[in-house]
Amino acid sequence: MITLWFIAILPEHSVEGTDSLIQNAVGLTNQDRLKNDEDHARLYVTPHTGAQDSAMYRYERVRGKGARTSLKKIQFKFPPQSDQDRLQQESHLQAVRDGFEHAWTGYRDHAWGHDEVSPVSRGYKDNFNGWGATMIDSLDTLVIMGFNKEFDEVLEWVNTKFTMTNNPTIQLPFFKTIIHYMGGFLGAHDLTGEKVLLDKAKELGKYTLNAFQGSDFPNSRFTINPSFSGSDESFVLAKIGTLQLELSRLSKLTGNPIYDQKAHKIFDILGTAMPKIPGLLPPNVQDGEGRKYSNFQASVGGMVDSYYEYLLKEWILLDGKATKYKEMFEEAMSSIKKYMIMAPEDGSKDYVILGQVNSVSKTVEPDMGHLACFMSGSLAMGSKYFGRSEDLLLARQVAQGCYLGYHHSASGLAPEAARFTESSQPGKFVTDPQHFFSQYQTLESLWILYRLTGEKKYQDQAWEIFQSLERSCRTSIAYTGLMNVNNIHSKDNKMERCDLAG
Repeated sequence: MITLWFIAILPEHSVEGTDSLIQNAVGLTNQDRLKNDEDHARLYVTPHTGAQDSAMYRYERVRGKGARTSLKKIQFKFPPQSDQDRLQQESHLQAVRDGFEHAWTGYRDHAWGHDEVSPVSRGYKDNFNGWGATMIDSLDTLVIMGFNKEFDEVLEWVNTKFTMTNNPTIQLPFFKTIIHYMGGFLGAHDLTGEKVLLDKAKELGKYTLNAFQGSDFPNSRFTINPSFSGSDESFVLAKIGTLQLELSRLSKLTGNPIYDQKAHKIFDILGTAMPKIPGLLPPNVQDGEGRKYSNFQASVGGMVDSYYEYLLKEWILLDGKATKYKEMFEEAMSSIKKYMIMAPEDGSKDYVILGQVNSVSKTVEPDMGHLACFMSGSLAMGSKYFGRSEDLLLARQVAQGCYLGYHHSASGLAPEAARFTESSQPGKFVTDPQHFFSQYQTLESLWILYRLTGEKKYQDQAWEIFQSLERSCRTSIAYTGLMNVNNIHSKDNKMERCDLAG
């Protein structure tokens, strides 16, 4: 939902003060736009009062330092906006904001303090530590969208009710705890400067060190009580390669280098690996330098996806100084282009998919999961930062393939995974599995492409997806996933805790 808001709110003629905040949300910051470190009030979104901008919203960045970078600005220089485009944008903006408010109200009324709301049965689930995952994951969205009263309500709950120690011996998922809870606390703290949010992130950081037992790689599960011991024999690449942003930021804010050291030790070890295909690692990896990985299925989908994403974003967060991560990212992108691309047999050059390639035979299977759709945005940003102009074309093609997964289903929503047929027509595919749960990868890539190219079609595609979400997934209290993207009645009674996340 927050990505849809981003796509709607950013006009062709940017509102003064928006760029630095929006750039910071995905690491695209610009030092020239970040001023006055010492402001002390909350970030609010308020209506413009001028006639020309009567329904627009503006950012007043008044507290929260965020991350800084001196990297070049890579956004498209937008021309002045026409009245027609502005009015359309204002309408879309309000619709997305209303959708968020609908979902938040359903969560508040039926699942307050719990991890997720059940949008059909009007109940709740506690399947992510029972710490209120939706609330913490949504903190930055509440700030950015201007729901200041709602943000204060959650802040009060965090200050008085939130606890991590009510069951200190239960085994907690390390990866999910980092990205949803620590990421939620740090993101909202960077926007608001609220001390309690950093305090909670620091407390959580201390506990997550318990996952590093017997290995430089964190175990998949940990406990608050450090008496739990043991080490995994193999590690899921995405789970150990998708914590660097959060831990690096925690070290920067606290002055404690231990988190940064743990995070970068992982990347450093992975950087010594010698896979059969340069730069592409298997879904499961082992600790130890110089590991050779020979026979595996390489992909950019589930179990590996966000590792490649974080290589680039960590390079951005570290102000371009981590040249090793740039080299690892570029090597991976080159191998992806060489081995993974599958074009449709009809000869269309508008879209491609990124299949799964066997590291030995180099044969490619036409399977692509939705998680792989993040690659479009990463390719696009890398093309601008590293002068890889050909990667932007591939980014466009991958995004179009992902968009078609939405456009050609009965519900207008893409499946969790798709297998393209041997003799595919444009956009024709079979889904396996057919399940849809709200994922951000395609939307984030569409937003990045819009910001880098200025092409309105990416806004229009995102708006189409939002309309499909409204039509196929809206319930009386929130939004639900679908068990079958070709059957809008197959609601799964689940709203992911990250649906409202920033």
